[in-house]
Amino acid sequence: MKVKVKILSGGVKEQVMDVCTDETYEELLHSLHINPEIVIVFRSGVPIPLDEKLTCDDVDILRVVTGGNR
Repeated sequence: MKVKVKILSGGVKEQVMDVCTDETYEELLHSLHINPEIVIVFRSGVPIPLDEKLTCDDVDILRVVTGGNR
C-alpha cells in the first residue's frame, strides 16, 4: 500500500512510501528515523494514536517544539 507522508519540521518534506498493510503509525515513524516522542501524527487533520494500523490516507507528521523561559 502507498501512503503520502508530509513531514513538517522547520520546512516541509513530502514523500510517498510503500508500507505493509498491518504496519502501525509508530512503525512508520521508526522507518523514517523519527522519534515518536517528539511528533504528532495527523490523518485528515485529526491527531491519531501511534498504535493504529496505517490506512491509505495522507499522513502529516508535525514536530512538536517545546521551550520556555530560563
